[in-house]
Amino acid sequence: MRTKTLIIAVAALAAGILASSAQTYSQNIVGYANVVIAGNGQYTLLANPFDDGNGNYLTNILNSALPKQSQVLTWDPILTYTTVSKGGTPANWPAGTATQLPPGIGFFVKNGAVGSGAPNLTNTFVGTVIPNSGSSVTNAIGLGYSLQGSVIPYAGNIANNGLSGGDANLDYGGGLTKQSQILTWDPVLTYTTVSKGGSPALWNGTATIGVGQGFFIFNKNGPATNMVQSLMP
Repeated sequence: MRTKTLIIAVAALAAGILASSAQTYSQNIVGYANVVIAGNGQYTLLANPFDDGNGNYLTNILNSALPKQSQVLTWDPILTYTTVSKGGTPANWPAGTATQLPPGIGFFVKNGAVGSGAPNLTNTFVGTVIPNSGSSVTNAIGLGYSLQGSVIPYAGNIANNGLSGGDANLDYGGGLTKQSQILTWDPVLTYTTVSKGGSPALWNGTATIGVGQGFFIFNKNGPATNMVQSLMP
């Protein structure tokens, strides 16, 4: 099954286009993707699909309209979350916030307080696609739980029912062994889980992601593996 490339809009495909002043060119693709953050204190599991070129700090990556009591939760290796909360009047992230949200790493965003009536917000991710056209990028999948996201703005299946892996360029589950799991986040505040079992080990369901959507991988028995994605020219 072919992976769908869903770069929502390409602001500049610079390969082969000469810059008028320097007479140079770049193979980088610059674009943006719009992703909805659920309101009223709900959690949305996101993944930044672009490199903003400025460190990918949450203060630059996320919609500044997120209200007081909003939070960003990143996954910590000791199986817990590191949380940054927005407060004050006007609402701001803590002074000196240095949390980075680079491509390939999933994170939760909580939009305001539960019952606050905070509206849904559209977050616009903007930046450069990693890697260059025709090249590849590697994302590590260690033992245990890891919060992942597609490094390249692709959408499709990361696990296909009855198969060992997922779509081309989204085959995060292909290197995982029996009893491993993929968990996607459901709007009703729970996870949808697919598991790998049998001999040979196959997925018992399908896990589909959109551009900018994060997901958990549980690498049950190891070994640690890598997910290699290619940007098709």
